[in-house]
Amino acid sequence: MSQSSQIIGTRLKRVDARGKTTGETRFLTDIQVANMVHGAPVYSSIPYGRLLGIDTTMVESDSEFVAFFAASDIPGENQVGVILEDQPLLADQVVRYIGDSVGILIAKTPESAQRLSKLVEVKTESFAPILSIDESRDAQDNFLHETNLACQHQVKRGDPESAFQEADHIIEARFETPFQEHYYLEPQACIAQVTSDGGVDILGSIQCPFYVQKAVSKALAIPFSKIRVEQSPTGGAFGGKEDIPSETCTRAALAAVLLKRPVKMVYDRSTDVQLTSKRHPFQMHYKVGVSKSGKLLAAEIKLEENAGAYATLSSVVSYRSAMQAMGPYVIENISVESKSYYTNLPPTGAFRGFGSPQAAFGHERMMDVIATELDMDPIELRLSNIVKVDTKTLTGHHLTSSVGAEETLNTAAIACDWTNRQVEEDSRWKTGYGVSLIHYGNCLGAAGWFMDGSGARIKLHRDGSISVAFGLIEMGQGALTVVQQMTAEALGVEPSRITVLPTDTDKVPDSGPSVASRNVVMTGNAIRDAAGKLLPILKESAAELMQCDLKEIRIEQDEVSNIRNTEKLGFAELCNYLYLSNRPMDVLGWWHVPELDYDPINGVGEAYFTYSYATHIARVKVDTLTGQVKVAKIWASHDVGRAINPAGLEAQIEGGAAQGIGWALTEDFKVSGGKVLSDNLTTYLLPTAMDVGDIESILVEDPEPEGPWGAKGIGEPAIIPTAAAIANAVSNALGKSVAHIPIKPEHILDMVGE
Repeated sequence: MSQSSQIIGTRLKRVDARGKTTGETRFLTDIQVANMVHGAPVYSSIPYGRLLGIDTTMVESDSEFVAFFAASDIPGENQVGVILEDQPLLADQVVRYIGDSVGILIAKTPESAQRLSKLVEVKTESFAPILSIDESRDAQDNFLHETNLACQHQVKRGDPESAFQEADHIIEARFETPFQEHYYLEPQACIAQVTSDGGVDILGSIQCPFYVQKAVSKALAIPFSKIRVEQSPTGGAFGGKEDIPSETCTRAALAAVLLKRPVKMVYDRSTDVQLTSKRHPFQMHYKVGVSKSGKLLAAEIKLEENAGAYATLSSVVSYRSAMQAMGPYVIENISVESKSYYTNLPPTGAFRGFGSPQAAFGHERMMDVIATELDMDPIELRLSNIVKVDTKTLTGHHLTSSVGAEETLNTAAIACDWTNRQVEEDSRWKTGYGVSLIHYGNCLGAAGWFMDGSGARIKLHRDGSISVAFGLIEMGQGALTVVQQMTAEALGVEPSRITVLPTDTDKVPDSGPSVASRNVVMTGNAIRDAAGKLLPILKESAAELMQCDLKEIRIEQDEVSNIRNTEKLGFAELCNYLYLSNRPMDVLGWWHVPELDYDPINGVGEAYFTYSYATHIARVKVDTLTGQVKVAKIWASHDVGRAINPAGLEAQIEGGAAQGIGWALTEDFKVSGGKVLSDNLTTYLLPTAMDVGDIESILVEDPEPEGPWGAKGIGEPAIIPTAAAIANAVSNALGKSVAHIPIKPEHILDMVGE
């Protein structure tokens, strides 16, 4: 395989940049299909109750009305739960939140579909709703499902009880984190149409095409082989298009099959916000025992999560938050309980970080609380407990390589001149600095190991061009560029030769979900596997053409050469020779995460195969007159293993930090009686350029042996440390502990007035 490494580490321009900046890229709203009709969801307007009936009398006489379909029209299984089978595709007995879909209305135009859907009468008998974690946990009856406990995970390691007795200090604190709305630019959208053989083709704004394929097969009783799912250009996702498209696409497919006409469905913004999944709100209790010198001796941690009406991805969130509940620190005695509870609120599912930002808020606020109690510098406390090579994580995973935690902490501290940080204050403005250090398990981990494989198909064409199909997706993160870059590096050719195809279930095998920062690691290794199969064929053919020994052939920097006599051969000529000599030109590459040694009962062992590490340091200014918090600067240092495309990594870090700033300060998700009140940009305040401040990205490269060219994931780690760093900085500025986010002006004024 090529070892030239001429392309890895290069700042390539994004291959999709032109289309997205000029408007040439066609998103779902731009795409029309002949004879197409339009769908809109019909859903419950109460948070909890019995479904008594659905009356469509008011809409059936409308000239724009086409059809209405409910649970009774589903030919297969009325089930769309992603992990637990707890969620009907269309509610038929009980509605569990405002937004629980009971049917799909089909009309001639999108406007009429939305108008008529609101006129369908959904008859219900209301039950008393459960709207909080405490209510759900303490309920004795009126359970949402068989029980109100959606899922749970734990870590039980060492002997915390004895270690607490030896501790010089036992420190306790409680923290809370809120909902967060994905607010992707493009709402949920799909087109479903039937095929001549009785199958279904689906085009969707989606993260997980294979999830959709499975959901459609189950509900419509159609084999996978007759269901093709293709991802359209996707205008943002952040996890919000992992689970939800299984619902939207399957409902549209149901209507398309029954009508034998293409059906398009695009949510409007308020519908999208009310119906779709959010980030889990957390309640956290930390009890930590430490020595006088600050050594972590024991921890007892209880994490409670609001799952909403259905479990969706709660099991993954509960697992990941438990595995990372005390951060990248060495602690031999620990007890973690992580539990998700059902409530009559919109489901909470996948959101960038999968519970890690919440856990990071808990453990990094706790580290600062400890530092304050011991009168220690926050960075010194972290350095005295940080994981390194030949230490163990909180789950007991023995780390042997690619442990860049300390370097991220040191580089961020140096960049912000931590030891000489200047605090300019007057009677009104207070300046504060806060640090946050995290580790993030790459890919799905031990709980999802069985599905943690991924494929890439490379096809050589006789003119020397190359097409690549991969099983994960581009959702704005720059995956197309990195896939092109890694393929070019693996084959020793120029990136311009390579076209990356849209993700399509007909082109590659099931490669699992496009989540958990999997793309670079999974797809990169699959590309290397495919290239490893193609290169011997290419070199053998080149040796025949150049009449030399196979070992004398090199393919590097887009040149095929004989290293003995420097004779050269055009890559297109070589590919044409492969074609004429009937050699394989289309190969599949595959890679699976190595098997993990993990005890699921106690949550001990190799929870993930490797970890990304990051440190964010925030400098804030707090206006004690108005309560406003301004983020002046964030220094963001990330251990990426190896930087495939530094420009793309920096963009991910900047975007993640901006999203974290919003969660920490401006995004106040408001719900009243189960109804979302903040369903537009006048009521849900995303951070603007004026709110973000300066973000300085620092790339640390500590190569991961199992990663392609040493690379690790960046998508999730980019957001995880930010909110805790800001909360620590505000606490530092005011000399009072911030226990929850968002940190609103009224909270600041309350703290100032105490």
